[in-house]
Amino acid sequence: MYRLLIVANSQSIHTKNLKTLVEGYFYDTIIVDSRQFSLFSPLKLLKSALKTKKIIHSYQPSFIILYQIDVASWVVSLIKKRIPTLVVGIGSDILTIADKSFLHKMLVRGVIRRGNYFNAGSIAIKNKMQRLANRPIDVVIANLGVDDITPKPKQDIIFSNRLHKNLYNIDKIIAAFKLFIANPIRKDWLLIIASTGNEDKLRSQVKELKIENNVKFVGWLDKKTNDYYYSISKIWISLPQSDSISISLLEAMSAECFPICFDVPALKGFLEDKINAILINNFENNFIERAFELDMQQIVKKNRLIARKFADKNLNKQLFYNIFNQALRK
Repeated sequence: MYRLLIVANSQSIHTKNLKTLVEGYFYDTIIVDSRQFSLFSPLKLLKSALKTKKIIHSYQPSFIILYQIDVASWVVSLIKKRIPTLVVGIGSDILTIADKSFLHKMLVRGVIRRGNYFNAGSIAIKNKMQRLANRPIDVVIANLGVDDITPKPKQDIIFSNRLHKNLYNIDKIIAAFKLFIANPIRKDWLLIIASTGNEDKLRSQVKELKIENNVKFVGWLDKKTNDYYYSISKIWISLPQSDSISISLLEAMSAECFPICFDVPALKGFLEDKINAILINNFENNFIERAFELDMQQIVKKNRLIARKFADKNLNKQLFYNIFNQALRK
């Protein structure tokens, strides 16, 4: 009977989705919360490390998944000994954290070098993991899959549901939306901003731009409500300057939202500018309006098929199960 230990943010919906996807393979699964580890508090880091070491010793996991390469993953990679471990590259960890400083790069590289199996959600993440490993590693491209979201009659809505962190440039979305609705034929469009973070600052920006009647903040959404906004929105927009093929992108495509994204390397070969998306390289123009140069109705139907194939849960589950079989059934 196999036991799984996952090291991840226990409150993240992605962690919950990962657990749901793979726990059927194992007799039991537990999560070590990565939020208890801090590189800037040595005493807290030491206490968390000792606590985790006790958990590993008592639980005796058959397999470990390090979901995102961070301080918690680094600590566990040092104390796990011979337990087979899957290192999952999310996107922000590989593409941004590793380039913050020499220390961060060594942290990420150390986790990868001590890993046994590897997963990425896109070719760009896979390539970066292989470069950081500085040795041949086999990186399986797989994602957590998405539930099919049935589109409803679309309304004049742009939906943004990424975190309110600097990485995601929500303020740039608001500024672009101001330009977009300056066109009299777009004046009744609505921007729905979900998730949380710098919400007070963003609300102030909306007030300064005098577009309060066109922007709605809906906070952190449960799955049902999140899916509802996907289903009624014509456009989904996400502008992080570093990203993988995100689950939210796949959900949006499944719900027939037209995607507007920043032109990041991970999207190459998946989205193409003016073919099945609008990919932008700067924030200075009315890039939202560019979507209306295309046949959006035809594009979103094709994108729905692409997303359903790439993010099929059963297919992706089997890719993870293949890794477990290789590690545990030798």
